Amino acid sequence: MTDEELIQQLKQGNEAALEALVFRYHAPIRSYIARLVRNPAHADELTQECFERVCRAALNGRLPDRVRPWMYRIATNLCRDLWKKSSYRGELLAEQHKMISYPDRDTVTSILERQWEREEIIRALESLPEDHRKIVILRYYHDLKLEEIAEIMEMPLNTLKSKLYKSLKSLAAVFAGKEERTVAEKK
Repeated sequence: MTDEELIQQLKQGNEAALEALVFRYHAPIRSYIARLVRNPAHADELTQECFERVCRAALNGRLPDRVRPWMYRIATNLCRDLWKKSSYRGELLAEQHKMISYPDRDTVTSILERQWEREEIIRALESLPEDHRKIVILRYYHDLKLEEIAEIMEMPLNTLKSKLYKSLKSLAAVFAGKEERTVAEKK
């Protein structure tokens, strides 16, 4: 059953349709929100709020043409609302520095190297403007099509393509600069 058919079923009060949508989209939406807000507790709350808004909108008859971009747009707007709160601005983002557990076969060195690489990628992403960072996350972490991202971000497709190109160019420059420093340090 397509997402659009599920949302029609949800409009008619079918609880199984909501369960199917949650099953399909809970993990990707939560992951997207978590990458934006970098706080698991906020990510959990906003994910739940996202599905509540989907349910309310469907029950009120406000149905989108395409469900997936619509849900990501709701998630994006919830993140924007959170960022506007003064309480959020004052919080530390300690979750970003927690170690990730790996299988026993990994050595301590390989675990640390992967962790450092992830931290470098996160820092590089954070150096991008907010809208550019969202585009990269949606494209490469959530594997969304450019058309879907343009719909989520509410911008023309060509503008989105231009921002994605600039973002990737900026990230390449950050990593090229790091590579040059590493080579110079070894000399």
